[in-house]
Amino acid sequence: MANTLITPDWITKETARLLVNNLKFAGNVNRDYDDQYRQAGAKVGYTVKARLPQRFRTTKGQALQVQAITDQYVPVTVTDQANVGISFASAQLTMEVDEYRSRYVKPASEQLANTIDYDGLARVYPDVYQSVGTPGVTINNNLTYLQAGAILSNAAAPVDGRLAILDPLSTATISNANVAVFNPSRTISENFRSGQFAGPALGYESWFMDQNVARHTTGTFVTATPVTSSANQTGSSLATSGWGATAGLKRGDVFTVAGVYAVNPQNYQSTGQLQQFVVTADVDVAAGLMTIPMSPAIITSGPFQTVTNSPTNTAAILVVGATSAVAGTLATLVSSQSLLYHPDAFTMVMADLEMPQGGAESSRVSNNQLGIALRFVKQYNIQTDQNAARLDCLYGWKTIRPELAARAWGA
Repeated sequence: MANTLITPDWITKETARLLVNNLKFAGNVNRDYDDQYRQAGAKVGYTVKARLPQRFRTTKGQALQVQAITDQYVPVTVTDQANVGISFASAQLTMEVDEYRSRYVKPASEQLANTIDYDGLARVYPDVYQSVGTPGVTINNNLTYLQAGAILSNAAAPVDGRLAILDPLSTATISNANVAVFNPSRTISENFRSGQFAGPALGYESWFMDQNVARHTTGTFVTATPVTSSANQTGSSLATSGWGATAGLKRGDVFTVAGVYAVNPQNYQSTGQLQQFVVTADVDVAAGLMTIPMSPAIITSGPFQTVTNSPTNTAAILVVGATSAVAGTLATLVSSQSLLYHPDAFTMVMADLEMPQGGAESSRVSNNQLGIALRFVKQYNIQTDQNAARLDCLYGWKTIRPELAARAWGA
C-alpha cells in the first residue's frame, strides 16, 4: 500500500487555525483594510489609505455657514514578510509523518504568530500620547484603569468594545487586587486559573495577558527645568529651553505643557486635563535648547482642534517619569507599555503572497472572517533527496486613530 502523506492544502489550513488562536493583539484590532490586498496580493501597491471620519463644528443661528470638506487618510503599508523554513529527507517524511503536526506545523505557526503580535505591540505604542500610571511602577489599583477609561471617554472613544492588553505582571497584579470584588465565585476562580479577568470589568469588554507587550526606555535629564522658549507655538514641534547639558528624549516619551488642556473632539470644550504629547523621534539637547517633534499637533481652532490654547512663553514642561510635579530629574527608566484601547485605534493588514512557479507545490488560505493570509510552499530537491518547505506571511501595522488608545505604564 502506498504511503498517504500530508498534502500542502491540509498543512496550510492547520497552520491558519493555530495562527489565529495564538494571536492576542493582532486578533483584536481593526482589520477592515485587508480586502484591498486579497487575491491580487501586493499588486495593488504596498500602501493603502485608511479613511478617517469627517470632523465638523456646529454653528448656531439661521444663517447657513458652509464648512469645507477635508478628507483625511492614514497610509497603511505592508512592510514585513516573515517566514519559517523547514526541510525533510524523504525517509523522514515516510517514517515520521504522524508527528508532522505536533513537531513542525504547530511550532512554526506559533512562531509566526508571536512575530506578528510582537511587531504590532512594539510598533504602535510610541504613537499613543495618552497614558496613565508611572514609568517603572506596576499599577495595582482599579482607579488608574478607570482614569484611563475617562481619558478615552474625553477623547470620544466608543464605550462599547474597549479592550485591555496587559503585560503578565500587570495582569497578575490587577487580578489579585480584584479577588474580593468579582462575583460569583466561579468568576473569581477563573481569575486564578487564567491570570486575567474572565469578562467585562472596569469599563473594558475584555482583558488579555500578552507576553509581547513592549517595553519603553525613557530619555534622561538631570536637574533641569524645561520650558517653552516662545509663546503662541502651534503645529507638530515645540521649541523649548532650560534642559540640562546631557538631556535627551526618546521616541515614545510623553510630556505635558502647563496651561495647555485637551479638548473633547465633539464639543470642543476643555476636558480639564492637560493635553499629553508623545515624542515622535529621538531628540537631544543643544546648548540647553531642544525642538521636540510631537503628536498630536497643537491646533487651537477649527474642526481638528486638539487643545484649548497654545502655550505661553516659559510654560513649564513635565515629562512623564520626572521626579517633580513641575520638572526635575528624569532618570532612564524601562517600563512595560500595556494598552487600553478601542480596536479602531490600530490596524494590521495581511496580503496574499504570489504563488511560486518552477515545479513547487504551493497552497494558500485567505480567510476574510479570520483575517489571515498564509502561503505554504514545498519543493523536492533531487540532488539531496530533501523536501524543503516554508510558511510565509506578508503584513503591516499602523496606528490610525491614536486618540482611541491609552498606554498604561508598568514595571
